[in-house]
Amino acid sequence: MKKWIFMALLAASTTSYADEYNYLVLDHNGTVSSVLLDNLQKITFEDGNVVLTTSGGKEQYPLAQMERMYFSETATAIKSVEEDAEKTNVVYDLSGRKVTKPTKGLYIVDGKKVIIK
Repeated sequence: MKKWIFMALLAASTTSYADEYNYLVLDHNGTVSSVLLDNLQKITFEDGNVVLTTSGGKEQYPLAQMERMYFSETATAIKSVEEDAEKTNVVYDLSGRKVTKPTKGLYIVDGKKVIIK
């Protein structure tokens, strides 16, 4: 019964306004996730889960843990961060501060410990 009420509310609240938004936001189990609508292909309900089929594959969210699902103009969460290829050989001291001109000591360069003598 909960599944049908959830689907009816979702359909009723989004039919006329979905074109104005860019993201589907899922608030589940204290976590907020955003899915770009351009990547979203299908939303289904299978075996107690909300299943989102996107261009990158399928994502499942337990329906019992779903608190809210809505459309938004802006992203509310970031799933991944792409590394900047230009930032190589970045040097940090052991306190995590970026160092432009390292002197003698122990540093972290590209995630590895390096001793400069």
